[in-house]
Amino acid sequence: MPKNEQKMGVFISLPFILAIPPIIGWFIGRWLDGRLHTAPYLKYLFLILGILSGARECYRLIKAYGDKT
Repeated sequence: MPKNEQKMGVFISLPFILAIPPIIGWFIGRWLDGRLHTAPYLKYLFLILGILSGARECYRLIKAYGDKT
């Protein structure tokens, strides 16, 4: 069982885990749209994939470090 300080560090990082993947997905989609001339479809696709991956990672961390009471 992780210590409370470790749990707190993981839970403090959750907003970053939720915010960074959509931003990266948006930039990748924007770059691909420019290269492949498919604007704005890939930008939105990668944005949605980033949101889903961030939410999945947060769920995984909360499940792993959450209190099992």
